[in-house]
Amino acid sequence: MRNNLAAELRTFAGGLFQVMFVGGRAFYTWMIFLTLFVAAGLATYVTQVTQGMAITHMRDQVSWGFYISNFTFLVGVAAAAVLLVIPAYLYHFKAIKKIVAFGELLAVTAVIMAILFVFVDIGRPDRIWHMLPGLGILNFPSSILAWDLMVLNGYLLLNLGITTYIGTCTYLGREPDKRIVIPLILLSIPWAVGIHTVTAYLYNGLPARSFWNASILAPRFLASAFCAGPALMIVIFQILRRVMDFQVRDRAIFKLAEIIAYAMAVNLFLMGAEIFKEYYSHTFHLASLEYLLQGLDGKTRLVPWTWAAILFNLIGFFLFLLPKTRRNFITLNIGCVLIFVGIWIEKGMGLIVPGFIPDSLGEIYEYMPSYREVLIGLGIWATGGLIYTLAVRTVIALDTGRLRHPAAPPLIPDYDEEGPLARDVMSANPITVRPDTNIAEARAIMSYSGSGGLPVVDEQNRVVGMLSESDLIFHEIHQEPQLVERFKHLLLPKFRRKNFPGEQVAEIMSSPAITAREDAPVLELSQMLLENNIKRIVIVDALDQPVGIVSRGDIVRTFGTGFGGLQKFVEENDSQLEKN
Repeated sequence: MRNNLAAELRTFAGGLFQVMFVGGRAFYTWMIFLTLFVAAGLATYVTQVTQGMAITHMRDQVSWGFYISNFTFLVGVAAAAVLLVIPAYLYHFKAIKKIVAFGELLAVTAVIMAILFVFVDIGRPDRIWHMLPGLGILNFPSSILAWDLMVLNGYLLLNLGITTYIGTCTYLGREPDKRIVIPLILLSIPWAVGIHTVTAYLYNGLPARSFWNASILAPRFLASAFCAGPALMIVIFQILRRVMDFQVRDRAIFKLAEIIAYAMAVNLFLMGAEIFKEYYSHTFHLASLEYLLQGLDGKTRLVPWTWAAILFNLIGFFLFLLPKTRRNFITLNIGCVLIFVGIWIEKGMGLIVPGFIPDSLGEIYEYMPSYREVLIGLGIWATGGLIYTLAVRTVIALDTGRLRHPAAPPLIPDYDEEGPLARDVMSANPITVRPDTNIAEARAIMSYSGSGGLPVVDEQNRVVGMLSESDLIFHEIHQEPQLVERFKHLLLPKFRRKNFPGEQVAEIMSSPAITAREDAPVLELSQMLLENNIKRIVIVDALDQPVGIVSRGDIVRTFGTGFGGLQKFVEENDSQLEKN
């Protein structure tokens, strides 16, 4: 028995070592890069321990600085994992359900990093035992810090437990018990909200610090978390599908981007409400915000950072608000970087430092982190990078069957759920037109080819719009108000109802076009057709160049081919299909 268990463990450890630490040149370069930062941060932390916190730029006037700024920000990143859990398990969004594990791993990594930032902020790390339940005195339940310690560690254990259990079942080739998994996953939703709410109360509950003593601080924390966390996830998912053997659907990425747009709108509104309240009332509590936005008594060190953050957040918000830029990967990634950096400034130094200014004597101490604080911080971020990289490699190996128990049954792709892909049903090599093509010419091309829609491409053959029969019909009747009013609800969805002047395709086409990649499941395309009330989707390659078209007719022809997931979807949406 013991020999069998030892053999099992050796087999598992050997396979785990292979998937975690064996890779190509790019992998080793990345790991060495991160390890160097970890080593530099560790060496600097040893100096901080031996020489004391005096080597940092924190003082009695500003006792929380760069470390606590990162702690606050990372708690928000951890809480943002809930934005994958909700659509995946409450709304059964299958494209997101496949990547929930990566969000949970990011939550685990972010909590570990947050705890590390608290650890390095403690001047005497040998006294950390004071914060340990049973050994130290937490002053529970009156201490908000005790609550924060409990919810953070609870959230860490909850996500570790979920991922470990599902990973073990996958390794052994067993189905996870839903009676165990679903309750834990659903529990993680309010817990994620709770960890950031309690963190906000750490600041909100200090009445002597007027800058933090605002009732909307917790909602602002959550709104900003639901911007920065998903922005980081979007970038990570794109990297994963480029360098790893794993597919992340465009639709999942675009859904996250849409959520960011809503969350950023709330975040900007709440920030504006707080600015209005302070400046309009113009009490002595205005001093902290005044220092942040315009400087106080000639002290302006944080002002350029603050306005840069506001500018980044506004630009990022508009990039995510507009569907055309939200679905373009260049502008999408620019928006992700701007929002991530903007929230990091706003929720980090922009939150912590002004709370101490001016101090109780009316003095201003301008804090900026020392290079040692920055090095230690980079070391912790690099540690998080190492943890997440190794965890992701393990999850992908389990998902693809590269890490699997020898006695486990073969891994069978879930065809019943995915069904055929776009490339299996699309009409390849579609006829295209240019934006400056004459409408009469486009009408003749459509009539001659028998196609119900023509992709519109620019000089680089990238899809910029879609010309459909509805566009041509609506163009013909736009000068007849009674016909427009009668038929516009039938011909066009709301976002495309307008009058069409001019005689060029660019003036009547639908833009941006609804597109998908060749590896998009037909089930996913069906949902896109219904959600957007359209009849066809342009299939594009990595350069956004058209390679095919999938119409409702193409999808109907897949019925009866044994793809149960698609059949189930059609049955569930039968009434909506009849309506359309």
